[in-house]
Amino acid sequence: TSAIAFAILAADFMSEAHRHDIGHTDDASSAVDRDAKIEQLLLLGLDHYFAARYELAINVWTRALFIDRSHPRARAYIDRARSALAERQRESEELLQNGVAAFQRGESDEARRLIQAAIDGGAPSEEALAVLERLNRLETAASPAAAKRLTACRGPAPRCRARRPQTVR
Repeated sequence: TSAIAFAILAADFMSEAHRHDIGHTDDASSAVDRDAKIEQLLLLGLDHYFAARYELAINVWTRALFIDRSHPRARAYIDRARSALAERQRESEELLQNGVAAFQRGESDEARRLIQAAIDGGAPSEEALAVLERLNRLETAASPAAAKRLTACRGPAPRCRARRPQTVR
């Protein structure tokens, strides 16, 4: 009977050790799965980053940080994307200011081009749209006057020259 008890106890011990080894195998495979998932997220974020979709890249890399809060590459990538966003914002605001300056100089085509580029780059849209609206109103108001000038210039050549502004040489 003691041999039977010993055999049962040994079998119990072996199955416990086997279960412990399986647990380590599960831990190892889950660590490999976790690392693979993080690597997949890092690569996906890089795809977004190089396509200049910085917000999406940051979101993806943040998901990697949810898996591993101290992942150094994910943190570095997020910092780099935030810097790129800040630079894009700075450039857009510069385009907007240059567009406003062109508008104030009366260069409506240049102003429209610069302001549209600023909007595309993420400039504060309220200000940019307000300037575009002013440009549209001025061009609409100028259209009837421009039409009158064109109609007046369809006559004989001397009449048109008289109405054209003289250029300074």
